[in-house]
Amino acid sequence: MAEELSMRYGINPHQASARCSSHGAMPLRVLNGSPSYINLMDALNSWQLVRELRQACGLPAAASFKHVSPAGAAVGVPLDDTLREALFVRATEERELSPLAAAYVRARGADRMASYGDWIALSDRVDASAAQIIRSEASDGIIAPDYDADALEVLKNKKGGQYRIIAIDPD
Repeated sequence: MAEELSMRYGINPHQASARCSSHGAMPLRVLNGSPSYINLMDALNSWQLVRELRQACGLPAAASFKHVSPAGAAVGVPLDDTLREALFVRATEERELSPLAAAYVRARGADRMASYGDWIALSDRVDASAAQIIRSEASDGIIAPDYDADALEVLKNKKGGQYRIIAIDPD
């Protein structure tokens, strides 16, 4: 049965969907997919990191988390040609990256091996530039305060439509 669920629906039988509860208004909304307990832990911990980075630096921030530990974190400053090459920004992505996309490229590039299958946190509204970068990376889900409509559509198509997408109240 567990193998059938995994094959048919992309559900990890070892990490069933999790539930959140709150005494007040829920500060997050699941926009796509079914986050597991560890996904929620990664989402909430990574969100705190990018929120604090954004507040401290005044720049868009990104984090790559895996099993409740940061694999990388960065702020959105431009990438020069050498860094683009080192961080595997493909020729198809040669257009100017948004500051948010640059932050994620830098965060993931801190340790690409540890980031494989990561949880992504972005401090700002997800734009098409960031979504296009994320689309080609192996990750389990994302948390951000909001999503542009075109970015949300790109992300919803990841993992056969099962990509986990969470919106969180930035406050």
